Amino acid sequence: MLALIMCGGKGERIKDYCSEKAMLRFNNKPLIEHTLKSLECSKLVDRIYAATSSNAKITSEFLKSHSYYISGFLEIIETSGINYSNDLTNILEKLRPHVVFVMPSDTPLISSELIDTIISTWNGDKQCISVLMEKEFIMRLELKPTLSVKLGNKEYFHSGITIFDCSKIQRGKSVKEHYIILNDERLAYNINTKKDFLLLSSKKINQEY
Repeated sequence: MLALIMCGGKGERIKDYCSEKAMLRFNNKPLIEHTLKSLECSKLVDRIYAATSSNAKITSEFLKSHSYYISGFLEIIETSGINYSNDLTNILEKLRPHVVFVMPSDTPLISSELIDTIISTWNGDKQCISVLMEKEFIMRLELKPTLSVKLGNKEYFHSGITIFDCSKIQRGKSVKEHYIILNDERLAYNINTKKDFLLLSSKKINQEY
């Protein structure tokens, strides 16, 4: 399993608070450092890729000086940064025929154990599986998620985590997305706004990778 961290976006909803949200500090480390460490500690991730762009120059420089990059465990892929969908499609084509665990850079509470739990749901017979959380669960945490998904008569929010089988995906053809529901605070704190970050910072957390 390859891991892909998407960290080249514009961060439109938080740019009035910080220049690059992946570099916001939580527990004295950039958000993306927590993500990298959890992926490195995973038993099921073989290699990490990070998608950067001109929107995230500080993040890119941080990654290029990282020990994981120097050792070859982390590879950086430069993207246009125009939009998430286009960047992701181009990268998945490059990583064909591998299976890829895609996640955002700003989910600092995720642990290696949780990553492995999600990866273990993959049985190889689908194009992709995404992790959703119930709307009621997110609302109780007072967070502001970005992507809503309606299943039946119930509303969910996307965690930003999806597993793709690149061998089953072709440009220009629709992808059949399957879902798992996982209400877990470690997934919910995907930082999109200043309020999200302040809520995260107010929590008393003993970080475990």
